[in-house]
Amino acid sequence: MPPDKMTNHRSPESQSKDAVATVVNETNPPEHSAPAQRNSSRQRIAIAGLIFLTAFGVRLLVWQNKRTEVPHVQTGVAENYKQFARLLQQNGFASFFDPKSTTSNPDLLGHPPGYSILLALIYRLSGESDLAAQLFQMICDSLAAVMVFLIAFELLSLGVGTIAGFMAAFSPQFSWNSILLLPDTLAALPILIAIYLITRARRRPRWASVLAAGALIGVSCWFRANALLLTPFLALGMPIIFPRGVRLKMGMALIGGACLTIAPLTIRNAVVFGHFIPVSLGAGQTLLEGIADYDETGSLELSDTDMGLMKQEAEIHNRPDYALNLFGPDAIQRDRERLARGFAIVRAHPIWFFTVMVRRAGSMWRLERAPLISSTNAAGAGATIAVLVVGGIQKLFITAVILPLVVAGLILLALRRQGTVLAILLAVPIYYCCVQSVLHTEYRYVLTIHYFLFVLAAVAIHRIVCVVRKRFRDRERVVV
Repeated sequence: MPPDKMTNHRSPESQSKDAVATVVNETNPPEHSAPAQRNSSRQRIAIAGLIFLTAFGVRLLVWQNKRTEVPHVQTGVAENYKQFARLLQQNGFASFFDPKSTTSNPDLLGHPPGYSILLALIYRLSGESDLAAQLFQMICDSLAAVMVFLIAFELLSLGVGTIAGFMAAFSPQFSWNSILLLPDTLAALPILIAIYLITRARRRPRWASVLAAGALIGVSCWFRANALLLTPFLALGMPIIFPRGVRLKMGMALIGGACLTIAPLTIRNAVVFGHFIPVSLGAGQTLLEGIADYDETGSLELSDTDMGLMKQEAEIHNRPDYALNLFGPDAIQRDRERLARGFAIVRAHPIWFFTVMVRRAGSMWRLERAPLISSTNAAGAGATIAVLVVGGIQKLFITAVILPLVVAGLILLALRRQGTVLAILLAVPIYYCCVQSVLHTEYRYVLTIHYFLFVLAAVAIHRIVCVVRKRFRDRERVVV
């Protein structure tokens, strides 16, 4: 087991000597270092496997308990993804690049195509099965819990990593969203792997690892466009993570990797629709609806719903057909008009809009009130016990409990001057708070940030455990 970084209170001089000794030991490893490393690796693999099995078991339990509720969540959005998948099946994947095909209907530009492509592949293998798609998502989100463990272990300690991994495994927010027929948890996994690769590369800078990290963030954009600007944002933080001489190379590799995976979609949109559309449409819609969310008086005369927005546009343009589709006829022109209208409001009310961004960013730190499993739906004594145990743990995942732990973890890391660790853990949350706060936001849009916030909460929990354990041992010594 590696030394626990969270309980290190030694002087800077002692730490410097230890660092020199570590370098010497790594240059001239003792004979017993190889077996120790093997044991450490086995321990990590065992913990990672246990986290994965726990996470998958929790998600299966949630699916069994709540599967009848899933079809009633975001029904229209889920059906839009499914319809796109059916068209890909019927017309073939080559139709994705055919301007004349029904697969290239502009009304399907409201979401990135990655999830629909995945559904089409699943449908080809198993028929149109919601269960097959849900199983795939549950597996991916269980892997996400493992990635949380690996990131925390790499940055902090085995203890913190284990706590963070199991928090992600039991979280009702993640387990619930993983069974919905939506791409939100799938978009989080590539980002987590990308951050892990960057974390690993900080010790031995390798441009190939950072290039792969950028490519993975690009893959996430195929599922949700929210991370579109994440790579340039992370590139700005390279001076904090990497030493001089490699920072520019790493930043360029990160951006280049994202461009490699996003470019095929951008080129396809240019060929099929004749316009520059990096991933998908929808920025104008979410900008206007996001402004309307905080226009309590209604003075801006905006609608905070898709139906209301469509109706307004139909009346303004005297086009009854605009009321039938969010994009539909003149899809690209309509979305750009929405953007122009939204930016005009922002320019007219800059201070008010800044307060909107601050309030929205603050709301992202709250945990979703995800549905909890119920023992009334459990069949058999074993299932009832499992529901009671898992349900009892999941009740702790509320803002009033988790947010103070997150803040405490932030303070602990700041006091220990672990600036690089804080920069890595906060990079994704800060990005979403800065960028997504401009637009209409739902919890599932910013789900990714809570994987990182759980690591901060785990820092505080681990510290509490260490203090309690130390006091318990001190009392034992006094008794003896």
